Amino acid sequence: MANEPLVNHIFTADPSAHVFEGKLYVYPSHDRKTDIKDNDNGDQYDMNDYHVLSMESVGGPVTDHGVALKAEDIPWVSKQLWAPDAAFKNGKYYLFFPARDKEGIFRIGVAVGSKPEGPFQPEPEPIAGSYSIDPASFVDDDDKAYLYFGGIWGGQLQCWQTGKFSREAYTTMEAQSGPALLPRVAQLSDDMLSFTSDIKELQIVDDDGKLISSDDHERRFFEAAWMHKYKGKYYFSYSTGDTHFLAYAIGDNPFGPFTYGGKILDPVQGWTTHHSIVEFKDKWLIPKADRKKIHEYLFREGVLVAKKDYDAPKHNDIDTKNLYVVKACQSLTSRGYVKTQFSWQYYYYTLTPEGLDYLREWLHLPAEIVPATHIKQQRSHAPPRGMMGGEGERERKPFGGRGGRGGREGGGDRERGDYRRRDAGGEGKEGAPSGEFAPQFRGGFGRGAGRGGAPPAS
Repeated sequence: MANEPLVNHIFTADPSAHVFEGKLYVYPSHDRKTDIKDNDNGDQYDMNDYHVLSMESVGGPVTDHGVALKAEDIPWVSKQLWAPDAAFKNGKYYLFFPARDKEGIFRIGVAVGSKPEGPFQPEPEPIAGSYSIDPASFVDDDDKAYLYFGGIWGGQLQCWQTGKFSREAYTTMEAQSGPALLPRVAQLSDDMLSFTSDIKELQIVDDDGKLISSDDHERRFFEAAWMHKYKGKYYFSYSTGDTHFLAYAIGDNPFGPFTYGGKILDPVQGWTTHHSIVEFKDKWLIPKADRKKIHEYLFREGVLVAKKDYDAPKHNDIDTKNLYVVKACQSLTSRGYVKTQFSWQYYYYTLTPEGLDYLREWLHLPAEIVPATHIKQQRSHAPPRGMMGGEGERERKPFGGRGGRGGREGGGDRERGDYRRRDAGGEGKEGAPSGEFAPQFRGGFGRGAGRGGAPPAS
């Protein structure tokens, strides 16, 4: 599922996903093959209708419900139906979509249907005051609805810095200095057809409360807004564009401000990547059984190395896809549970003290059980010899031999599958004797499990 497209008979891109009527519905754009040369304006993306896909289970059969909306039925559209999103409210389904108007300016339209797969009847005009691309709808617990949108470069957001469209500003693509261009948000009317608030800039700030700067390409907003809520907090996620990351920020209000929290996906292959974060039948991106294997290994060793090969059918040390290992560790890294170092071929992940506590709860382990590296000492972890260089040595000894780190051979107290036991009064002593406690893993993945529950952005 991770490496296979949902459908092969059409070209699709930039999907948003929602759970409606017990099924997972996917709303992608639909591209056509053209002879137009690629450019930053996006002229090569020739999209003139939308298909809606659905499935009853992740990995199960996918149904293409056919054309749900087409450009020729929308009076104000000239071309390019780009990335859409959908929402449910008032017993109706709403499809929000960007497109160029007759003057070539991107606006955002809305179409209404009685079923999640459509067909959708478009409003005759775009939403008044709307502009740019990538709309993402969010209906909060109090039934208030919001629309997030914006995209620089081909998405024209740079043309709206004064509140009015400036064609001359297009070629600047993005801010050259100072704070980065910001995504936009507005509250939707109860009928979901118009804005009832002013369009606001959605502030993304660092830990010191300062706006992310325009030259911080690894954290600044580019496009692909998404909003979801988890345990009372609002999570705004987005694409960084030319640096190929998906990032997120956390806030207490749907209007923000949002404090940068980390990366969801790092790196993304290709160009920008659109995403959705949605819970569906308690399933997440990585199957529970595979996540458990990864967490067990990471807790036991305290360190983990993964090759930068997303198509590898199996990780070198864990019986699961290498892609799952990378994504699981990226999720843990984004929340401060793991630190990451890089080489040109490998990721080197080190469990932090916070991650130690998190995984202990997740795996239901008693306090006396600690990783083989005894990470509670918080000593530095240098990559093993060969990690930054020769591949041959690295392939033979991912951790310098299963018996120890940094080339230390021999079993010692790091036998396969064993943990170090913290004896009374032995906290932080590297030479503390090994215990015979054999932990029984009981899963620990589920809703309502406190800190051991499913991570919000995996």
